[in-house]
Amino acid sequence: MYMTASLWTSVSQPFTDLWNKFIEAGPRYVMALAILVTAWLVSRLAKTLIKKSISRASTQGHIDILIARIVSGIILGIGFLLALGEIGISLSGLLAAVGLASLGIGFALQDILSNLFAGIILLLQHPFTIGDQVMIGQEEGTVENVRIRDTQILTYEGERVYIPNQMVFSNPIVNYTSTPSLRIDVRISIRYDADVDKARRLIKEVLKSKNGILEQPEPMILSEAEPEALILVARFWMGSDRNRRLNVQSEVLELIVKSFNSAGITIPYPIRTVEFLPNQEADADTDITKTRMMKTIPPDID
Repeated sequence: MYMTASLWTSVSQPFTDLWNKFIEAGPRYVMALAILVTAWLVSRLAKTLIKKSISRASTQGHIDILIARIVSGIILGIGFLLALGEIGISLSGLLAAVGLASLGIGFALQDILSNLFAGIILLLQHPFTIGDQVMIGQEEGTVENVRIRDTQILTYEGERVYIPNQMVFSNPIVNYTSTPSLRIDVRISIRYDADVDKARRLIKEVLKSKNGILEQPEPMILSEAEPEALILVARFWMGSDRNRRLNVQSEVLELIVKSFNSAGITIPYPIRTVEFLPNQEADADTDITKTRMMKTIPPDID
């Protein structure tokens, strides 16, 4: 009987010690978990309230997003440190270990950190906002989202492009939406002996009849000399909607061409001359020629 009791004691003792430790430390772990959950809830609430309050009082791009994320991160960090202290982990030792590990992490995450800091600067400087039509490097489209790591653009071809913020920060940024109007040039050629005044008048009539072209700044018609023809440049302004630019440019060109054709104003074709000489290296009985020269000759003007 004594041996049975001794055996039961030796087997049950580890479980008893584990249960006693759980009873002793359990409340601390529960409290740590409660601190983490509370910190998460408070961070979410603070993030929402800050975004709403700042967005109503400020127009500074996405500064509301930046401040909300910073405050949320600080609250979560404080909650994490309090939870660790509750379960008995030394905060000084943890901070020392984090300081040593941060050196290696910094080298490993160099690109991510550069995008992070570039994103913070972009959110502070706000060279564009969501919905703006921009060109960043070779990418052109509408800004859909600005995040800490990258900027999301929907191109006019329907492609969604994610540009790392470091590339956005280091490339020229053209914001079409930041200005109320956009200039368009339409080039069309006429013969040197054509009626220039009549051609100008027809172009002005087309520009006045086309909806969407602004009256101010006033449209202009400029002249440029080319070897084969006189170039008339119809320069006008329209709203800054980049999506409509190609349509308006194409429609104005078509209307000018139709107007010129109806008025008998000819759009010249390039005139070229080609000389052929017998190939001196070929046999006399073989009719082989070669091109010696090709040049452009302007049209004759009476």
